[in-house]
Amino acid sequence: MIRPPRFKKRKSAQSARFRIGGFKIHQHNVSLAKIGKLNIVWSRPLPSEPSSVTVIKDAADRYFLSFVVEINPDKLPDNGKAIGIDLGITDFATFSNGEKVKL
Repeated sequence: MIRPPRFKKRKSAQSARFRIGGFKIHQHNVSLAKIGKLNIVWSRPLPSEPSSVTVIKDAADRYFLSFVVEINPDKLPDNGKAIGIDLGITDFATFSNGEKVKL
């Protein structure tokens, strides 16, 4: 029989973390150590193999899985244009080219 994890806190937001070796990812479920298989609905594909997974339980008794993955971000080519932004009190924003944005 598969049981939900035991959380130490009694507050609304609770979590449990599993590191490498404590979980396995399959196409339609995730196996967690000492818990078993959890059926999941993917919001998007994972870009690489995760190093850890966190099980989060919210106040409405819903469970969410959060994966930690490492990615190499794509660097955009330099177009030679840069601008600075100053946020202020009288003007919402002032750009380095002199343009001002009012509230």
